[in-house]
Amino acid sequence: MICDYRLKVFYTVALKGSFTAAAKELGITQPAVSNHIFELEGAVGDALFNRSRKETVLTSKGRILFEYAEKILNLYYCAARELVPVKRGQRKHLTITVVPETAKHMLKPLVEYYSKIYPETDISILERSMEEAAVIFNDGETDLAITDTPWEDADSTVFATLTVHGSATPMLTYYIRCSPDTANRKTIEEFLLCCKTYK
Repeated sequence: MICDYRLKVFYTVALKGSFTAAAKELGITQPAVSNHIFELEGAVGDALFNRSRKETVLTSKGRILFEYAEKILNLYYCAARELVPVKRGQRKHLTITVVPETAKHMLKPLVEYYSKIYPETDISILERSMEEAAVIFNDGETDLAITDTPWEDADSTVFATLTVHGSATPMLTYYIRCSPDTANRKTIEEFLLCCKTYK
């Protein structure tokens, strides 16, 4: 993929929360990770991470760069997709389970946007109630579950908040859970990155 590798290293460290974990993910040494971050911090003129023995967290400038890094990396992916033809036999599949309101208000345009960039991915959308979505998710039959309320007794993050004009509930917030044990991890990350940069 065409990209500024330092930015990819920075983004991976931020996601993994440690230089060691990022090195393992990227298949490079920990000193190499440190060197890339050192170069970026030199260009910025300030620290991007607060480091301690227990954790590595973004500084205020690091959080700003992280927001841009997601968008920039997604644009690199988009360029690569248009420049490099998809080889046969590399089709992927993504299953998304959503409550009906989510599909109605926001998921369709996001899926269309993603499909233009990753046409080799087949996407199945399952519209289910909150209870049915939980069962499907727990049975490992879906990669993503998007609901209009957070999951009880489980981690769920905000997927999106939007204004629905003319609705009885003008502001709607949707929550997402990603299957932790799926073989589709890379496809999920690509989809979420597209969602974050969709306008």
